[in-house]
Amino acid sequence: MMMTVEQMRIQVDKTCRDEADFDETMDLLASSIAAHPEEPEFLRMRITLFDAAYDHVAALKDRQSLQVLLPDDVDNQLAILARQHRSAYWIAEDVFADRIQALSPDEEDVGTDLQDEEQDDENDDENDGAIAALQTEIDIYVDQLENQAVDGFLHLMTRHAGDASGARKILAAWSDTGIAAPWRHYTMILQALAAHPHDAALKKEKASFLVSLCEEVEEHTDKTPMGYFEHMIAGRFHALTVFEAIAAIDDVDTLQNEPLLLTQKARLQKALDDYPAAAASLRLAADAYANALQLAGEDEREDLQASLDEVLQDAAACEAGREAVYAAHFAQIESSMARLDDLPGFQPGREGPADNLAEPLANLKSSLQEWQTASSNIPAAPDEEEKLKLQSIATKIASSSMSLVQWDHIDIQAMQRTSFSEEISPWFDELSTELDKAGMQFLSWFQNLSNVAALKREAPGQCWVSAQADFALTAEAAGKIRLKRCFSVFSDGSLMLTTDSRSGTYYVSGPHVLGFSVFKSTSLTEMLTLHRARVQAHLASIPGVSVKPIRDLADIEAFENQLRTHGREFRLAQGITDREIRGMNVQFNDYFAIELKREVAALIAGLTLD
Repeated sequence: MMMTVEQMRIQVDKTCRDEADFDETMDLLASSIAAHPEEPEFLRMRITLFDAAYDHVAALKDRQSLQVLLPDDVDNQLAILARQHRSAYWIAEDVFADRIQALSPDEEDVGTDLQDEEQDDENDDENDGAIAALQTEIDIYVDQLENQAVDGFLHLMTRHAGDASGARKILAAWSDTGIAAPWRHYTMILQALAAHPHDAALKKEKASFLVSLCEEVEEHTDKTPMGYFEHMIAGRFHALTVFEAIAAIDDVDTLQNEPLLLTQKARLQKALDDYPAAAASLRLAADAYANALQLAGEDEREDLQASLDEVLQDAAACEAGREAVYAAHFAQIESSMARLDDLPGFQPGREGPADNLAEPLANLKSSLQEWQTASSNIPAAPDEEEKLKLQSIATKIASSSMSLVQWDHIDIQAMQRTSFSEEISPWFDELSTELDKAGMQFLSWFQNLSNVAALKREAPGQCWVSAQADFALTAEAAGKIRLKRCFSVFSDGSLMLTTDSRSGTYYVSGPHVLGFSVFKSTSLTEMLTLHRARVQAHLASIPGVSVKPIRDLADIEAFENQLRTHGREFRLAQGITDREIRGMNVQFNDYFAIELKREVAALIAGLTLD
C-alpha cells in the first residue's frame, strides 16, 4: 500500500521512536520515492532515517538528489557541504570500495586504514605497492572532497551575503562543521559585513573570530615567533591581534548582553597583565549573566548560575592582582588533578581503563608543581640587574625602530626578467602560475631601489593587478627573504595592506594604514580573496570613500611613498606603541615599555631639533 506524505511522516516518527520496523519503513520509503520522484518530502524523511542509523554516505547521496529537486534550498546545500567535509574518508571508502576489496578480499573493514595493512607473506611486495598507491589516491581524493566543501561555503556566501539571515546561517554551519581554514572563515565574515556593516550578530562573528585567531601559530615551536608574546599561565598570543580583537569586541553594539564576549575580552586583558581592566570586563559579564538569569527558564538557570559564580570568582581574583590570579589558576588545576585520583585505573592495584596510570599521573603532578614553582618565583618587577639589561635592550630596539623614520623618496625601477638564482626563479614561476589562474594581470618586473640599497643586493619583484585595478599584489625576493603583499589605495589617502608576514614583524604604520597579516604558508587564492573582502568591508563602513585604481609602476611607487609617509608621521607623533612593545616579548613588559618609550622619544626629539 502506497502511503501519502503525511502517513509516511507518521510512519517515520514511529520508527524513530522504535515503534515501527526500520527496514520495513525504509522499503516503504524506497517505493514512495520510486513512485513519486518529484516529491522532496520522501527524500527528506529517508535522509532522517539514514542519519539516525549513522549511514551518512547514503544520507549524502539522498541530499544530492534533493538538491536536483530543490536547487535553491540553502539549508540542504549547507548540509551537503558539511557532510562532505566531515565524512570525506567514508565517502572515499565508498567510492573506492571495489578496488579496496580487490586488494584486501579478506578484510571486512579497511578503506582509509590501508596503510596499516599487514601482509603475512613477505614476498607479496607487488600487492603492498598497489595498496600504498591506492592509499595515496584515496588521500588525494579526500583532500579534494574537503577543499570542494570549503570552496562551496565561500561560493554560497558570495551568492547569499546580501541576505543577513542567510549569511549568519552559512557562518553558523561553517563553525558547526569545524573547518580549520581561518583566512577563508574571515573572508566570509567580511563579505557578510560588507553587505551589512552594522549587523550586531555579524560584528559578534568578527570579534569571536579575532579572539580565536589570537593564539593561532603557523607551527608550534619552542621559540616565540616575532610579533607574539608569552604569558606564563595564559599561553602564546599574537600581540597585534589581541589588541584588534579587544577593539572588535568593544565595537559590538550589544556587548552589555554578551557575557561570553566579555569573558573572552577579560582573558585577553589578563594575558596583557591588565588585571584591573579584566576585572571590569568580568563584572560586566556578571551583570549580563544576572540579567539573563532573571529571564531564564528553569532548565537554563543552573548553567547560568554556575557561569555567574565562576565569573564573580574570576573577577575577585583579578581585583586582588597578579598573585591571586595565578593562585586561582593553579588551584583549579590541582582540583582537577585531585579528581583524577578517584578514577579507576589511576591508582596501583585498581582496575580501570588502563592497567596502571599512577606513574604518568605522578609525572604530570610533578610537572605541574615545577610549573607552579617557576611561575611563583617570577617577580612582579625587575631587580637592579634586570633593569640594566632592559635599559640596554631598549636602547638597541629604539635605535632600530628609528630606521622606520625615512624621508628619502622611494624609486621603483622597472626591470627585465634576468637569470635569477635557482632558489628564486621557481618561487616566482609558481606564483605566476597561481596568479594567472586567479585572474590577476601581470604588470611588470621591478626593483624597489630603497630595498636594494638597504639589503646591498639585488631584490627583484613582480607586480600583478586585479582585473578591476582595485588592488595590486607584489612579490619580492632577496636571498632567502620572501614577501608577498596585497594593497589598495583609498580616495581619503588611507591604505590597506594584506601581507604574509604574520610572524615577521611587530611594527605598525599608524591608523591610516589598515594592515593585516597571514602566514607564509597561506595560499595566494586565500590571500587575494581575503584582501578583496577586506576592501569591500572597509568601503561599506566608510561611506563616500572609494578605491583609487592601480594601473602602472608609477601607482606602485606612489603607494610605497605614501606608505613611508604615513609610517614616518605616525612614528614621529606616537613614538612606539604598547601593541608593538608587547609583540617584542620582553620580560617585565611594563618597565621595559617605559624605558623603550623614553628612548624612542629622545631620538625623535633629536630628529625634530635637527
